[in-house]
Amino acid sequence: MNIPLYRIILVLLAATIHGCIPKHLDPTRNGNTISIQNLKVSADFDFRSTRDIQLNIKVSNNTAGGERFRINVYDNLPTIGQKIASGMTAANQNLKLEFRVPAPLTDLYIERINAFGASEVKKVKAADYISADFKTTTPGVALRVQAGSGLDCSTGVNRSFTNYKSNITVNDGEVVSLKGTYSGSITMNGGTLRVCATSANITTLSSSKNADCSVYFLEGSTVSVSALNFNNPSAVIHNYSDALTFTGNISTGGSFENYGKMTVNGDFVINNNSSNSYLNNGELTVKLSLTNNRHLINNNSVLVEGNYNVGGNSINENNCKLLINGDFNLSNVFNNNSYIKVAKTTWLNGKANLVCKNGAMLNTVNLNYEGTITGEGAMKPIIKVSGTSTIAPPATMVGTVAYCDMNGIESNKSSIAGSYFTCANSNYIPTSSCNPEGFGTPAAAPTASTTADTDKDGVPDAQDDYPTDPIRAYNTYYPSATGWATYGFEDLWPAQGDYDFNDLIINSQITRVYNADNKLVELKNKIVIRAIGASYENGFGFQLDGVSSSEVASVSGYSHTKGYIQLAPNKTEAGQSKAVIIAYDSPELLIKRTSGSMFNTVKENPQGTPGQLELVVHFTTPLDPAKASQEKINPFIIVNGKREVEVHLANYAPTAKASTSLFGTIKDNSNPASGRYYRSVGNLPWAIELPVEFNYPIEATPITDAYLYFIDWAQSSGSERTDWYENKPGYRNGIKTY
Repeated sequence: MNIPLYRIILVLLAATIHGCIPKHLDPTRNGNTISIQNLKVSADFDFRSTRDIQLNIKVSNNTAGGERFRINVYDNLPTIGQKIASGMTAANQNLKLEFRVPAPLTDLYIERINAFGASEVKKVKAADYISADFKTTTPGVALRVQAGSGLDCSTGVNRSFTNYKSNITVNDGEVVSLKGTYSGSITMNGGTLRVCATSANITTLSSSKNADCSVYFLEGSTVSVSALNFNNPSAVIHNYSDALTFTGNISTGGSFENYGKMTVNGDFVINNNSSNSYLNNGELTVKLSLTNNRHLINNNSVLVEGNYNVGGNSINENNCKLLINGDFNLSNVFNNNSYIKVAKTTWLNGKANLVCKNGAMLNTVNLNYEGTITGEGAMKPIIKVSGTSTIAPPATMVGTVAYCDMNGIESNKSSIAGSYFTCANSNYIPTSSCNPEGFGTPAAAPTASTTADTDKDGVPDAQDDYPTDPIRAYNTYYPSATGWATYGFEDLWPAQGDYDFNDLIINSQITRVYNADNKLVELKNKIVIRAIGASYENGFGFQLDGVSSSEVASVSGYSHTKGYIQLAPNKTEAGQSKAVIIAYDSPELLIKRTSGSMFNTVKENPQGTPGQLELVVHFTTPLDPAKASQEKINPFIIVNGKREVEVHLANYAPTAKASTSLFGTIKDNSNPASGRYYRSVGNLPWAIELPVEFNYPIEATPITDAYLYFIDWAQSSGSERTDWYENKPGYRNGIKTY
């Protein structure tokens, strides 16, 4: 396309003096000899690190006429995962949810909650199109979740041993791997050990004093450890194996993170060091006793065949299922947020405080009770005793909690009020994947007339995110309820930038608000201006590609100070047929700069304070959610106050205000007739989207120098290294990220 010569000169001059200027590249990192300027990828690759999901859900059973069900979608088990999407449905109806997830995510966890509050969880493979049918009330997924380590025994490894029989010492800075079979002792003087061995018999695993080291038992490995000497608080064991066994007693002052199956055939003692902890996101089985003197968090399933001993200085938190076949001995605070079952006696000494959160349950055969039981939450926690209750001073009970001795309290010498002692079925706790037992029954079968529904929208209060608002019922999120996505822009388009993608770094968290009929009533977009690696004063906005401007009732939360944005009465941008929302025309009143060039892209400069906005788009009438799905949110920058110059993600069309005269010029290879936008000849983009809070490259550093698998990902059209942007060992050069 021909354009005036002065326009070409201006753009080339800008590329020389204003934006992030390309510098000499060192393409030798990680053995890759391709610079990003010479990178060529498939024209079909859109540089997405995400995938869009269509999920169809059907509930084939119901327990009451007209019963409605709340559906929640998580990226992990609900106890530890992030909520992504929600919806409401009824028996034999189909619910369709559309949402965006990170490309590496392999599994989704779908929770169905009935009107009684009972929940069921199904695990499904993440795919573009998914169907899930809840046919029974039996939990559809085992508690354990096999998290992905993202590691292997080749990438970034300094030394590798295959079918090896001898002792190994791992030194500081080393990455050592085990493959095939192994037998011998391992000493960690620092560094990292990755175990992929199909049969590893480790006689002794030890860490030297003050050694900062990590051991990874990876997926598919089978490992037995005879002796453990891991008392350094800076030593960490990460288990992703389904077959990790400690053959005898273990005592540790280091830390554990368990995501797979771990079995201790003897006693397990967590010693009292300053920072050590045991985090259980998988299955832990202890054949004898478990003694915690420091910090234990259970987010999944723990089985103790003997006694569980709560040390006097320990921190204890149960968020899912804890089964104890011996005694439960408490001498300190224990936080129970879910379900504990004790086959023998629970002992609460005078210093113990069993804190039972909303809907938590302790089921014990016997209870010897001299300490404190504290209940919290609207759903009354339950203490259930099937054998003998022995209550003696100074035993106390506070908060909302019910004590149910199934055959009557045998001995009570305390002054606890009698109102706490009740086995009333109305003290209802529903079943769940963590609590397969539950307690009591609802006062009545839930119907439209008996279920609490304050706002009369047809959604029970217990399932309603907005129980007093008839217009709103629930939320869905991108990337999650607490996470942030990142947009990174190059602002020299159509000229080539340096591909650090930090000319503007925006974090975004989108909340969609739906009514009881699963229609979209409101869209909220929280944005944070994290970095500006250019001297241009760029604006930021987004177009809702499937929504007309007339379908928007109002927009709030924007910042306009320069006068070049004209608004319609509903505060969308005037003169646009589609809904275009300009978040800000200048970032300068929103951020707080410090001395030095750029803004949060040069490490040597003092860090500036990011700017924040929350855009709220309220629709005239409730919309079909597909009209404003994540795929149809089209973010862009306005370059240096020139309203006609926009930069969008690859293959996203500009708004009607943008000039088309720069398409196909300089380095741009757009072809609007074929839907090709903002792509170079080599198919590179000028903007990227990440489903995480991204550690972007420092100033003038190509993304390929900071993230060592970006090229592998791009050249494979996204089929390899889908997690290229994550902070995993060997994935990035931390010196070159901000």
